[in-house]
Amino acid sequence: MSTQPMSIEQPSSRWIWFLDVLFAGIAALMLQQYEPVVRQAWASGTGTFIISVSVAICLTMFFVYDVAVYDALARKYPYKITALGFGRFNIDLVMAFVLFLLLSDAFRKNPDWFTILGTISVWHILACIWHILARKEESPQGSSLIPIYPHVCFIGIYWSVAISINYVLRWYGVSDVTRSNVVLVMLSVAIAVVSVWRWKQIVHKLSASPDA
Repeated sequence: MSTQPMSIEQPSSRWIWFLDVLFAGIAALMLQQYEPVVRQAWASGTGTFIISVSVAICLTMFFVYDVAVYDALARKYPYKITALGFGRFNIDLVMAFVLFLLLSDAFRKNPDWFTILGTISVWHILACIWHILARKEESPQGSSLIPIYPHVCFIGIYWSVAISINYVLRWYGVSDVTRSNVVLVMLSVAIAVVSVWRWKQIVHKLSASPDA
């Protein structure tokens, strides 16, 4: 009687599954949170409704980018049962929590652009650390810093957009409320544009090179 060797699932492979479930839970919570918010925004007027929906759509694009790229990178750099692998998994958990905070603020009736700016900056800093650990785990003798440069640039783009628009509108004497709304929308658009561009870039790079 012949027996077939049993394939043993690596414990680390379940970490990706756990993060996917966590992402699904975040999406469900955000949809539940936003349903009454969008009704309130509609009742408050067309302007409030457009701003609310625009910000929600833009940050949803960031969420989609995060989930899609995470799955691609987690397969490109699979977790290992090592200190670095466990460290990456913990960073993933923290990044998921930061993503939850980001969406929680974006899906409010009156999102705060400065809170969104600070939260997404923290997310990109954590992404830099994740890449450093992944490259170090892959090549203990040395690690390339190329993957972290885009994240640093993105932080610079977000802050430049927000601060420059806020400064110009203040110089022209635009009211605080209007200025805040304009900065919020433009920052959200910048986040959406970066998300789409980065998603396409990583999909292309992962098919040819590990430096993503």
